[in-house]
Amino acid sequence: MAETTYPLTPPSYSWVYSDATKTYLDYSTRIATEYDLSDVLIGTRPFTAEENLLADEWAATTTGLSNKSQIETNIEQDYAKMQAIEAQTNADIRADPSQEIKDLARAVRRLDRMALENFSGTD
Repeated sequence: MAETTYPLTPPSYSWVYSDATKTYLDYSTRIATEYDLSDVLIGTRPFTAEENLLADEWAATTTGLSNKSQIETNIEQDYAKMQAIEAQTNADIRADPSQEIKDLARAVRRLDRMALENFSGTD
């Protein structure tokens, strides 16, 4: 399994320079705006297949970062739930263990996501 790293939030654009033009790539709209080297607008166009791959990578990274942040927040909340479970008597837990089991399962799944760097979801 390939390792995925998540840097700080990537910018939603980039500039591509050639001998005669510079192109502003807006990943959120998938529109390329081309300028000559004197900053005169040449025109706009939809992304090429290669540029769409860059936009897809940007979207996946951005989603992964957002999900990672949400997982971290959820794990912080899980700590309080785990303390509440520990504070209960065994009789209370045996009387209706369903919520405790669900809380524990969610906490373990979130910890697994962090350990495996799988940020495709948040729960």
